[in-house]
Amino acid sequence: MTVKYLKGRTFFLICVFILSASSVSSSVYEYYGLPPLPHPSQYGKVLMDQHGDQRTMPPVSFSHWSHRMQYTCRVCHFELEFAMEANATKITEHDNQQGQYCGACHNGETAFAHTKEYCVYCHNYGMDGSEKRFKALPELPYAPYGNEIDWVKATKQGLINPKESILDENFKPIKFSSKLDLTADWGMIPRAEFPHEEHQEWLDCANCHPDIFNVKKKTTERFDMQYNVQGKFCGSCHLRVAFPLDDCSRCHPKMSK
Repeated sequence: MTVKYLKGRTFFLICVFILSASSVSSSVYEYYGLPPLPHPSQYGKVLMDQHGDQRTMPPVSFSHWSHRMQYTCRVCHFELEFAMEANATKITEHDNQQGQYCGACHNGETAFAHTKEYCVYCHNYGMDGSEKRFKALPELPYAPYGNEIDWVKATKQGLINPKESILDENFKPIKFSSKLDLTADWGMIPRAEFPHEEHQEWLDCANCHPDIFNVKKKTTERFDMQYNVQGKFCGSCHLRVAFPLDDCSRCHPKMSK
C-alpha cells in the first residue's frame, strides 16, 4: 500500500505520535516543542535582554530580515563575533561605542549612530513598526513559512545583494558544492538533503564546523530531529531565523508539499 505523504507540521506530528505514543503524556505538539510561527514580519526577531531587572533601558529588538537585505549572516556571526544563540554575546554600550558588534555599522556613517536621539530605534520592547516596513519590501520570491521569503532565490536572482564581508572588500568565499544525503532513521520519512552551496551564500564554514557539526561526514552524534527542535544542529538557525522546521519538504525533497 502506498502511503501518501502529508505536508509540513501535520505529517511531522503524526509520525512523532505513532513512534512515540507510549512515552508521550501530553499532546504531540507539546511533546515535539515546535514553537508557534509569528507573523512573517516578526519571524526572526530577537529580543536582546541580557540584564533582566537590572537594566536601565528597555530590551533591544533586533530584526534579522531587515539586516538580511544588506548583509549575509557571516558578517555578524563570524566577522563581528555574535554568537548563534540569542543573548549569549555579552554586548555593552561601551563596546558599541568602540566600533564593536552593532557599533561596526551603527556609527553614524553606515547606519544611524549610537547617540541619544536614536536610542528608541533599538530599545523599544519590540514595538518598532516592523510590519509596516516589512510590507514596503520589494517583491521577493515567495516561501510558505518564516518570513514567507525564499532568501536563497532572492540572492541568486540578483534581487538582493547582501555584503559577504565588511572587513575585506575583496573577500571571496571558498566554493564547496558538495550535497549530503541524510538518511532518516524512520523508514516512512524520505531522506534529507544538505546543500553546502546554498548555505555558503550566507554563512562561513566556521559557523557550523566544528562547534555545531563535526567536519567528518556521519560523525556528529545524536543528529536527529529531537535535537533539532531543541535548537541544536540545524535547529541553531532553522527554528526561529532561517526557514523553520515546519517547511519539511525544503530538506526532505521527496516529501510532497
